[in-house]
Amino acid sequence: MSIHIAIVGSHEFVATIRTLGAPEGVRFAYHPYEHPHEAAVIAKTLGSFDGVFFSGSFPFTYAAPYLQNVATHHVVQDETVLLTTLLYATLTHSVPLDQLSIDLVEPERLTSILESFPNHASTPAVMKIEPSIAFEDVITFHTEHRAKQAKLAVTSIEQVHRQLVRDGYHSLLMIEPRTTVERHLDMLIQRIRRQFADDAQFAIIRFETDDKALLEHLKVVRYLGGHIESTDDGRITLLTTRGETNNALDTSTLSPTGDYRIGIGYGTQYQQAYEHAEIALSAASKERIRIVDDSKRLSFPNREDRIPYRVTEVAVFDVIKQAGISPVNIGKIMQFSRHHLEFTAKELTDHLAVSRRTTERLIKKLHDVQLIEVIGEEMSYNQGRPRAVYKFNFPT
Repeated sequence: MSIHIAIVGSHEFVATIRTLGAPEGVRFAYHPYEHPHEAAVIAKTLGSFDGVFFSGSFPFTYAAPYLQNVATHHVVQDETVLLTTLLYATLTHSVPLDQLSIDLVEPERLTSILESFPNHASTPAVMKIEPSIAFEDVITFHTEHRAKQAKLAVTSIEQVHRQLVRDGYHSLLMIEPRTTVERHLDMLIQRIRRQFADDAQFAIIRFETDDKALLEHLKVVRYLGGHIESTDDGRITLLTTRGETNNALDTSTLSPTGDYRIGIGYGTQYQQAYEHAEIALSAASKERIRIVDDSKRLSFPNREDRIPYRVTEVAVFDVIKQAGISPVNIGKIMQFSRHHLEFTAKELTDHLAVSRRTTERLIKKLHDVQLIEVIGEEMSYNQGRPRAVYKFNFPT
């Protein structure tokens, strides 16, 4: 399947992409602009693309609100870009660092570079820029330092560079090596290919219901590009693809509102997807729609958290063997432990979304095998007894 990518950037950036050429199976459509703000207008009028590649963070930020459900990426002003530009400025223009004025998206990157230089003393005048900044203010920054001792302006913004040149000032536009542009473009292409592979996976959707209207609804939406496999035992089983299912979830056409549960399973093989759909349908959750992906992770629409059903970390496996806790709960506990050095039973209960009694049983199991310890108490604001504060002792 061919990949279609829109290239959005300055005329200079578009010319660079043209010299790179499109990889096999990839097509580019070029959308140059005169001013980075025009990226928003371009985004509003773009047709259907698999991805959009931007020359930098500014046009990307301007366009992002108008791009939905499409892969996007932009060239990052990293250390390679900064070092290449500084090397060119000092060697070609013979300008020492303390006679440079430079505007940067992330000045801390430059600070890190300069601090690594032995016996480093001189530094350029630096201005932090962000998409909301007025370009006139950036021009003013460089012209003010020109009146002092700066002999060369180094800028990240094409419009600023052009204006400084028109005003007769020595200006250098930040240099992005071809290899850097190629690397970021390849990151977008690989991301799109992975998405294609995911969208092509099998999807089994299990509806547990006696509602006859559901079957009629599925016929109206043409079975989401798939077909009905069976309608026995009060269940409807729909075979389709992950891409079709995601589209249905995004557009809220998967099913009408009703008193029934939906289990969605994804997999690279039909049987795997079917098993995952069964796991999703039987999951102990109040959520109406549950999803188990090809890595056996349980998730829910409009929620970012994922609960692992398959645990592969050695340390976690050892915990399971010692404490006798289910993989689902131990996965949740391990996720909790990564963000909590110490905790109370209530905090763990809130994270696990289980009863306090269940949490207390889990804590006892972990404490019995010395995987958690009591390190203190949290005083209550009322007359209740203090709550124990625990710390994890998981193996590393």
